[in-house]
Amino acid sequence: MDPEKNYDRYLEFQRYVAWSDYDVQRVKAIGQLVEPALDALVEDFYEEIERHPRASRVMTEGKAQVQRLKKTLRAWLVDLFSGNYDRHYLIRRWNIGRRHLEIGLDQVYTITAIARLRSGLLHALKDAWQKDGDELLLTICALNKLLDLDIAIIEDAYQTAKVDVPA
Repeated sequence: MDPEKNYDRYLEFQRYVAWSDYDVQRVKAIGQLVEPALDALVEDFYEEIERHPRASRVMTEGKAQVQRLKKTLRAWLVDLFSGNYDRHYLIRRWNIGRRHLEIGLDQVYTITAIARLRSGLLHALKDAWQKDGDELLLTICALNKLLDLDIAIIEDAYQTAKVDVPA
């Protein structure tokens, strides 16, 4: 991975979805609102994986691995609301994509997993929201942009890794 090249590409993705400082502020501000729901989202996430053999087949180390991964997912969620979407953020997200590829997780499970998390986060946001509806809509749009940017980073890592692997 060339961090400089990839960061320029990430900035291009941001421009493509019209990611703005207002989006950063909105996403960062809702971190505290959704924080009480994060543990339940993480539990739901791993319970759902257990119901899908193609997704759960990468869980080869038993309960200890799942417990580690729950902590990792929670940290990913907290990082999502950090307000800091710099090179280091990009590298952390990129490495997730690379790791998923290394363990043989089909990328469609990454995308659908983020869809499940998105749904949970939006429900948590709706339940905690106390401002007007227009601001809620703008905040939902900002969160969706950020989640889609994360998908783009992870997808880019998958694609780049597949190109880098000799045939």
